[in-house]
Amino acid sequence: MDHAGQQANFIGNIGQSKWLVFIVAFFLSLMSFPGKGNAGNEQLELVNIRAVGDLTRTRLIAVFSGNPDYSLQFLDHPNRLVVNLPRTDFSSQKQPPLKFGMVTDLRYGTSGPNSSRIILTTNAPFVIEKDNIEQLDSGLWQLVIDLTKDSEENFKKLIQKQQTGNNAQARDDRKAQQKPFRVVIDAGHGGIDSGAESVSGVLEKNVTLAFARTLRDELEKNVNLQVFLTRDSDIFLRLNERVQKARDYGADLFISIHADTINMTSMRGATVYTISDRASDDLAKALAERENKADLLDGLPADESPEVTDILIDLARRETLSFSVNFADRVVSSLLEDNINLIKNPHRYAGFQVLKAPDIPSVLIEIGYLSNKDDEKLISDPVWRRQAASAIATAVQQFANYRTRNGNNPQP
Repeated sequence: MDHAGQQANFIGNIGQSKWLVFIVAFFLSLMSFPGKGNAGNEQLELVNIRAVGDLTRTRLIAVFSGNPDYSLQFLDHPNRLVVNLPRTDFSSQKQPPLKFGMVTDLRYGTSGPNSSRIILTTNAPFVIEKDNIEQLDSGLWQLVIDLTKDSEENFKKLIQKQQTGNNAQARDDRKAQQKPFRVVIDAGHGGIDSGAESVSGVLEKNVTLAFARTLRDELEKNVNLQVFLTRDSDIFLRLNERVQKARDYGADLFISIHADTINMTSMRGATVYTISDRASDDLAKALAERENKADLLDGLPADESPEVTDILIDLARRETLSFSVNFADRVVSSLLEDNINLIKNPHRYAGFQVLKAPDIPSVLIEIGYLSNKDDEKLISDPVWRRQAASAIATAVQQFANYRTRNGNNPQP
């Protein structure tokens, strides 16, 4: 286990469960339901069901009294996912299940004398990233199914394969179709927003774009990564647009690149930031406040982050933060190994608006400070950019391997 992996021990780690956040939430919501096994001929009961997510990625969580022998089926016109089950008692569901994200309709009922089913209708074609059943500590069984928006063409292929193969083959096909690890690189500032400026006139928006392109090139050397830029030209993007682009790309990791100026011209070196409501220090606070004002440059008021009180979203943020911290520590370690200069205590945190996606691990990397002449020289040097980008790319690959190996369970 590497040092960065050790940093990933965090709240509520429970074995092999997927997406810890949702399991914790369901423990809270299911406290009133006594756990009971599916012993003997006792009929399977649906204890709770919910869909959570957004318009690009949605998770179905269904909790049963026993282990359901389920299979998945795909239908089109409209796009639907059918979860086939043995005969199941749905009587405990007093209210219609919550519809959320891609799910426009969620129904359940009997489909024959000894069978039942749950039917999800979606607003877009999709692919199943993962489906998993496991027993909870309470004795209940939890089925988790992750849907990701995909192309109509791929969805039709999935249905065609289903028609010609059995369920085991269909599951193998779904696993083979799991998307590669997606990294979105955000070159800070752009267009009317020049960002910081060095004494000699070097603009932050230009060096961040140059570095973002170099980092993309380094990452694309690995065929298992897909890399996207929020901007690949000198254009202005509002902060929420940058986050939305990451979500539209289905990002598994978001990296925002910056190179600020500060009043202390002697300070130099890279810094890695993760999100926090409380800044780690005055410098982090000042930088976050300045970056968060970027939206004002286009004459429109700054976007306000909606206050979301849903416990699932709150817990998702905690899990995402833990992954962000895990990656930030990997970046710091990799930069040190490649002899890239870092400031003292290089992993810091503050309330950067661009890092606030609740479901995407995100970091902001200050590659150096344009207020320091040595940093300015390095940042402008293509050779140094490749060296620093290569170090960050190593950390990305380590993190991608870690996530692939451990799924959504953030353990070391």
